Amino acid sequence: MSILRRLHLNLRTTTRRRRLATASAALRQDTTVWTPAPLSEVEHAAESLFHIAIDVSDAPDHAASHTLAGQYLQLRLPDALKPSFLAIASPPKLAAARGVFEFLVKSVAGSTAEALCALKRGDVVELSQVMGNGFNIDRIHPPKNFGTVLVFATGSGISPIRSLIESGFDAAKRSDVRLYYGARNLQRMAYQDRFKDWESSGVKIVPVLSQPDESWTGESGYVQVKCVSTLD
Repeated sequence: MSILRRLHLNLRTTTRRRRLATASAALRQDTTVWTPAPLSEVEHAAESLFHIAIDVSDAPDHAASHTLAGQYLQLRLPDALKPSFLAIASPPKLAAARGVFEFLVKSVAGSTAEALCALKRGDVVELSQVMGNGFNIDRIHPPKNFGTVLVFATGSGISPIRSLIESGFDAAKRSDVRLYYGARNLQRMAYQDRFKDWESSGVKIVPVLSQPDESWTGESGYVQVKCVSTLD
């Protein structure tokens, strides 16, 4: 077979695969069910971070689909080019009791997240179905066999960790549960008002700042480095 014929066949195969991939992607997108829901809170949580609460009380089946910490969904706005994937920061019990999903959103210039953070209470967004398997806490049960649990998070990545802690995983029954929470400085660290409650549940909070000011006496550096050194 000539080189030109091979190139022609390869081109046809590649084009066909691209068309199939595009068609498959379109099909997946078409199966997404979007539920309109109003914002009930939009507040600053820290520098560049916003606390967003969305009222899903008129969609009880949607609220009930949040069953595990660590799950996420897609959120889209009318004028945005593509949806954002957001981890649900609130525990499932909040959706069950009050019909609310809460998120911690980082405002990034030019993104759907930035547009979301600029909205006001009462503005309507659209949510996909809740997705993901969440955190499988059965892997660390019973507590007596898994006394030490170390959790690491940075920036807005604290969202699913908040859901985990507030959902509960018998932290008080374990000997050593620590959350290493990394941020550039305290101004960029969300949920500091929750630390006391988290610690009362049995989780020791260890802030790790990569660019602290001179008054900081706690852990410094990058939390991923702290993770490696702790596990060593």
